[in-house]
Amino acid sequence: MKSKFISITKSYLLGWFVANVVWFLGTSVNSNQSDTFSSGPESLVLFFILTWIFQGLFYGILFGLIDKFIKGRVPFLKLQFIVLLTQTVMAIFLVLILFQVFKAFELVKDIVTIQDFFTSLPEVWLGFIYALIVNFTINLFIHIDWILGKGNLLNLIKGRFYYPKEDKQIFMFLDLKGSTTLAEKLGNVRYSELIQDCFYDLAVVAKFGAKVYQYVGDEAVLTWSLEDGLKYNNCVKAFYAFKDELKRKEDYYISKYNEMPVFKAGLNSGVITVTEVGEIKREIAYHGDTINTAARLQGECNKLGADFIISETLLHSLEKDSSINTKFEGEVVLRGRLGQINMFSIWRNN
Repeated sequence: MKSKFISITKSYLLGWFVANVVWFLGTSVNSNQSDTFSSGPESLVLFFILTWIFQGLFYGILFGLIDKFIKGRVPFLKLQFIVLLTQTVMAIFLVLILFQVFKAFELVKDIVTIQDFFTSLPEVWLGFIYALIVNFTINLFIHIDWILGKGNLLNLIKGRFYYPKEDKQIFMFLDLKGSTTLAEKLGNVRYSELIQDCFYDLAVVAKFGAKVYQYVGDEAVLTWSLEDGLKYNNCVKAFYAFKDELKRKEDYYISKYNEMPVFKAGLNSGVITVTEVGEIKREIAYHGDTINTAARLQGECNKLGADFIISETLLHSLEKDSSINTKFEGEVVLRGRLGQINMFSIWRNN
């Protein structure tokens, strides 16, 4: 996916900027290097920028391409072995490219050949080892960020939500229809495999700005900022993109499970509180009636025979779209609070 590819590349650019700062602070142009590289602060600054951009983009794009073309889930260590091995092999070509660029910018003296470049600079070989360490560290941080949810690792590090803050967000509760029957039919292991496959395909919602807040059994909770969710009706389009992805892989699900998974959803927006919770295991948590209402709307789907229920407040905030139909389904009383809200079923024209 494009957004994931860009995110990986950005992470590598940031990681290699820090890595280059550490490298340049920890090393200096020694006597061997002075015979190879032109001296002067301008040359060093240009050398820093070129190595940073080249390595950040080169390794980042390479990882992004590998992640894009590897189908299915891959264990972290296996993925890192593939990525690091490929990056190391390709790094040899990177050094050759960098040498030619340095020559073009006259950062290396004209008398130096590629053989001299390798033999006169022990740092080149040390650089390969350093690159392995840096790339593995970046990959590890990317993987942790995927586990916590995009952006949450940085938020935890910065302590952005150490104290509770209010925000306006959109929440969607997704739930597998007939989960109890499916679990009994498939058994625990195969049922869990079905959930794994479904939530792997759920990644398509990232194209519409959605973030996965959490997985709870056969249920997934998605969230958007109010701006991102309303833009182009992303919060509605994400649900149908997920349905379309499941439909596209219908043959796979039928052949493997003899069942086609169907999901229902409840969608709501409003003010929530976001904060960092936990000591043994820390995470960013959301609290408020907005979330409870979205969950309740999803729970009404079975009663109404609908796949998708949306609150009236959010419905009126959406952009006009002739491809979307709605029907007033009445009022729902919310547990634990006074009052009720109007709810609408929503469906897409075929």
